[in-house]
Amino acid sequence: MEWGRIIDFNWTLLITLLQFAVLLVLLRFILWKPTLQYLDKRRELIAARMTAAKTSEEKASELVGKREAELAAAKKESAQILEEARQRGEKSVADAKARAREEADRILADARTQVEHEREHVLADLKAQYAEMVVLGTERVLSREVRIEDHRKLLDQLLAEIDEVALHGVKDDS
Repeated sequence: MEWGRIIDFNWTLLITLLQFAVLLVLLRFILWKPTLQYLDKRRELIAARMTAAKTSEEKASELVGKREAELAAAKKESAQILEEARQRGEKSVADAKARAREEADRILADARTQVEHEREHVLADLKAQYAEMVVLGTERVLSREVRIEDHRKLLDQLLAEIDEVALHGVKDDS
């Protein structure tokens, strides 16, 4: 029998198997373990990044909520400030109108008082001039003989002078 060949064959097979086993052990320590470690580290890194991303997303949504609340509060505050400014403006306008009305009333009252004083002054002047003319007319009448025709002429002349003086006196005062 050919035990020699079987042994030869077995040695070849055994050596091949042994080489394959050594190759597997070498690949396991040289390639497989580092690859698994790299993959584990990569998986942990990705998981950490995903956690960080979720945390960042949660923080961002919180910030968005805060900003929206702040924006709503700012809008409300600006509306309130505008309303207060409008009310102050209306109050200022009303106060200015009231002051203007009071000032106008005071000016009108002063003007009326002044017109009344001037009127009284003009009337006093007219009375004085009228009395003076009456005295002059009386002197003229008494200095002449009294005749009816002369008396009428003097009265007409006196009335004409009174009208003329009254017109000039009123025009001079105004």
